[in-house]
Amino acid sequence: MGNGETKDVVQGIFTLFWYVVMPAILLGATWITQHNIVRARRKMLSEQEEYFRKRIPLTNLKQFPAGSSSATLVSGAVVIADNYFISFVAGFKHLFGGEMKGYTGMCSDARRLALVRMLQEAEHFGANAVCNVRFETSTINSGEARKKSGGVELIAYGTAFRTAGS
Repeated sequence: MGNGETKDVVQGIFTLFWYVVMPAILLGATWITQHNIVRARRKMLSEQEEYFRKRIPLTNLKQFPAGSSSATLVSGAVVIADNYFISFVAGFKHLFGGEMKGYTGMCSDARRLALVRMLQEAEHFGANAVCNVRFETSTINSGEARKKSGGVELIAYGTAFRTAGS
């Protein structure tokens, strides 16, 4: 094997490593990192939801009970953005169809987080119930072409109040 052939083999190995192995390593590291972050976030959300489930009931009824006092608007907001791994997997779903479970889970987590933040605000105001709970979303665009979403804002809001006799 001549010097030129050795150089070509080394260059081929480097090209293979750079264009195949490195992206695979980065994709795997991204998946592992995202999986751990999501698991920790869902554990934290479950703990906070359980804490508030015992303290502040929620309803989507528009009126709070008679005799209740000190009603105030409370809200909780979160802005979520997709990551490259979810976008990568979603790209295949665009080809073949089907539910984009990565986005579904991400939106579910955002809804839960917005609700927990709203309940934290209600607790801060001394409320022990929240009625007329609603959710709103809006898209935050980025880039000049405004084709790629920069994120989605999700807001949970409702009327927090103190029930009579408590």
